[in-house]
Order: sequence, then structure tokens, then C-alpha cells
Amino acid sequence: MNRLATDVLIVGGGGAAGRAAIAAADAGADVLIATKKPLGLGGTTTYPVAEMAGYNAGNPAKPGDVERHYQDIVDAGQGMADPRLAAILAENAPRTVAELEKWGVAFDMEGDDYYIFQSCFASAPRTHVIRGHGDPIVHAMMQQIALRPNIRELSGITIVELLMRDGVCRGAWGMDKAGGFVRIDAGAVVLATGGASQAFEKNLNPGDVSGDGYLLGYEAGAELINMEFMQAGLGISHPITNIFNGYIWAAHPRLQNSRGESFMEKYLPAGMPPEHVMDEHRRHFPFSSSDDSKYLEITIQKEICAGNACAHGGICADLTHMTDAYVDSIPDDCGLHHMWRVARDHMRENGLDLLKQTVEISVFAHAINGGVRINERSASSLPGLYAAGEVAGGPHGADRLGGNMMVTCQVFGEIAGRSAAEWARGQKGLAVDAGKPSAALEEILHKRIDTNAMIAHMQKVNQKNLLVCRSEKSLERVQELVQDLLREIEQAPTQDAVRMDNFRLYSMLVSSGLMAQAAQGRKESRGAHFREDYPQTDSALGKPAVQKKNT
Repeated sequence: MNRLATDVLIVGGGGAAGRAAIAAADAGADVLIATKKPLGLGGTTTYPVAEMAGYNAGNPAKPGDVERHYQDIVDAGQGMADPRLAAILAENAPRTVAELEKWGVAFDMEGDDYYIFQSCFASAPRTHVIRGHGDPIVHAMMQQIALRPNIRELSGITIVELLMRDGVCRGAWGMDKAGGFVRIDAGAVVLATGGASQAFEKNLNPGDVSGDGYLLGYEAGAELINMEFMQAGLGISHPITNIFNGYIWAAHPRLQNSRGESFMEKYLPAGMPPEHVMDEHRRHFPFSSSDDSKYLEITIQKEICAGNACAHGGICADLTHMTDAYVDSIPDDCGLHHMWRVARDHMRENGLDLLKQTVEISVFAHAINGGVRINERSASSLPGLYAAGEVAGGPHGADRLGGNMMVTCQVFGEIAGRSAAEWARGQKGLAVDAGKPSAALEEILHKRIDTNAMIAHMQKVNQKNLLVCRSEKSLERVQELVQDLLREIEQAPTQDAVRMDNFRLYSMLVSSGLMAQAAQGRKESRGAHFREDYPQTDSALGKPAVQKKNT
């Protein structure tokens, strides 16, 4: 068994992880970044599922703009976002734009100023545009990391358990590609592992983002918050995978099932035309129970589940009428005129001409709005453990502003790194006994099971029962499956060789169970959480739900 030591251990390799590493290093800490894949090749930030990344920041020179950003976060959160974290995010966002520009990240310009548009759930334009999704951010930070000799990268490692002593996080256990344990002693640990959308059949996450951080924090005893609020949304599922951004709905794409029929009308409330639903959805990409736009995802999901999907499992969407002249004739209050051309050209570069080809669209799992509960210092409820990015819970609520995740990674990534370095300074010289990984973990890693089949089964059940249309019955189905698969793992024979896919499966199962459990407890509909059996919002449930192991 290899043994390493560092002041601050960063788990993950995306935008939040990179920013945390830079901040911790600048605070004087020795930093180790533990990643499954080399920096720039893994994580959600660089995953190519969109033509651009939205990046929210108010303009401090415009009176009230930063304050309005804060208010929009709180309003979208519907009582579930931590107001203290929302204030920190809005206040620090403008500074990160200047910092990223200094590091070489290009933002779209309009004349001498930034091009900005009014994105999801916002009351005013403030979303900046970075072409190439988050790839420019990660590569800019890679250059900054290379300038700091006190940052080391350990790629090809999966962190499988936090090292806890007397209730304090003292490092982590990792597993290398050869199946050997690596013990990493650390003064502090920052989780920046992303979300868990891989637990769904249709998702917008890479394979290395599988809910590890939720499992690590939960098993160690950290509090989790808002796990029922998961962003789902429509995306192109064939012939490529790409987000189907909200502004496109302003042009009323034509939707048909496998028989060439228009189908939305049979699921909509009496008298509600499909065009109204599309117009509502032009204002935001994610599914939300807060307005009539919800019927787009609901009707598409129901038609697919009814067996009326097109040849590749989605619903056919025809955008061939969206010529420049047609698009320019539509009143634009959602960024359509500028962003449609960006999207269209991006698709062409990837071999898809939307003016000539019909596509299929499906409902995708996108991002989790909750996670490991953090405070103003990005600290979890466990001493020595910090979190930033999608794995962290508190900055977002029932709905999340479009363009807020990228900036959240930068703001709270920096705070997490700086706070972790400060904590680690007080831990120097403290001895930690040798110990070993838990017996339960080792047993799971050595089980001989068909992980691919189990993951596929779980993803299919989650897609139907946990993604958009939830009910007591559907959530019980998810919980039953989680328990059935965990029992199957427990009863499976063991083998000498370690199977790392077992850990990936286990992470997704625990994450699925946590989401379903939180959704069962919230007997109402609010933002991204929609219960068919409780379709209204209940004012008595207007505070976040907290989950903790054995409570």
C-alpha cells in the first residue's frame, strides 16, 4: 500500500477542483489533486454537451445589478437556497470574470462591452457567454496550476473513502488502476467531484462523474441538503448529444412521435395550446414545476414511456424552418437572435445541420441542485471536510439560475481552497494512526457481479420513476430497486481481483437512494421537484430537507 501526505487534498478535476487547488496553493499549502482522469480530460466542466457556457455576473457599475442577482438566486431557490451563500455568490461573481479574462478566458463581446442575455429564471440580462462550454476555464486553470510548484496532480486514482479520526477528516483512501490502495494523509480535504446524473439513462455527464462525492460525504457522516432538487431538461439525443437550450422554443420547433403525429395535446390541460408551453419554456432550459413550461418535459416523457418514441428512442423535432429570416422575425426577449446562430454553427461543426436534418430529443438528467451541505467557508458539517461545485449543497435551491453553476465553481472553489489551507495549518504535526479502509468497502470492491447490467437496470428505472414525473409509487420503485441491487451485491461471490466499476455502481446506488428518499419526504411540487400526486406547492414545507446517515 502506497502512502502519501499533503496539506490539502482536492478530490476531482473540473472547474471547482482547479480553482480550489489554486487558492489553497496561493494560501501557502502543499496541494494534491486526486483525479480519475488527467486534468482537462475528465469532469463535467469540460464535457462537450453545449455550444457555450453561461456565466452569471452582475455589473457593479450598474446600480442594483449585483443585488438583483442575489434576489434572483433566492427567488429561484424558493426558500431552499441559503441566503448567506447566495449573497457571497452574487457579490464575488463580477470579480471572477476579470480573473478568468486575466487568465485567458474569452467572453463573447458586443461592441466594446460583454454580450449578455437573460438566462434561466433571471429577472434581467447578466449571463455572459463562453464558447466551448467550460473547456476554456479548465485549460486556463491548468496553466495556472502549472505555475505553482506546490500543486501536484495524482491522476488515475479514485477516492473511495474518507479517512476519519475522532470525527475529523484526516485524508482519504484511494484506489489506483491496478487495484492497489493508496492512503493520502491530509490536513484538509475538498470534495469537488461533480454530481450524479450518470444514475439516469439519459444524462449530460461524463462517465467519471458518478455521485462519488455524495457517497463519500454521506458515509463519513456529513449532512446533505436539497437532494430532491435535480435539474432535468431537454436535449438532442440523436444524432449527437447536446443541450436543447430554452431560447430555441421561441421558434416553436415541430414535435412528432414515431407515427408522425403531434402528441402534446393529449396530455395538456384542456384549452392549453402547445405553443403556450413552448413560449413559457423559452425563458429557461431546465424542467420546473413552477410554470406551464413543465408540460414540455412531462408530455415528451409520457409519450416515450407510452412506447411512441421515434427510431432512436426520442421524440422527433423539426427545426428546418429556423432560417435566419424566420428567427429574426421573432421578438427576442431570451437571447434567440444571438444564441441561435451560436448553436446552429456549433451543431454544423459537429456534423449536424439543423436546417436540413430532423433530430430526436429526450429528457436528460443534467445537474443536482443539492449536495454536501456547506457554510460560508465552504466547510461541511465535518471538521476538515470542504466541498465546492455541484457536489456542494446550499448555494442553489428548488430552481437554479442558468449560468450560475460555472460561477459557483469559481467562487466557492476559491473559498474552499483558501479555507482548507487555513484549517490544514492548524493540523500540522498531528499524528494519525495507520488504520485501513473499512471492511464493508473492501468487500464491495471484491464482489463478482455484472456491474454493467446493474447500472443499465438502475438507469432505466431512474429515468422513468425519478427524473421528471414522481409519485409515491414511482419513488418506492426506485428505493426498492436500490435495496434489491444492494442485496444482490451483498450476496454475490467474492474474488481476488478488485473491480473499480463496483465502486461506481455503489456510488450511483447510494446517490439514487438519497435523491428518492428526499423526494419521498417532500410531499409537494416545488421548482425542479414535481410530484404528480402532490402537484401544488405547500407553504408548510418551505425549508430545506437535511439528510445524514443513521438519522
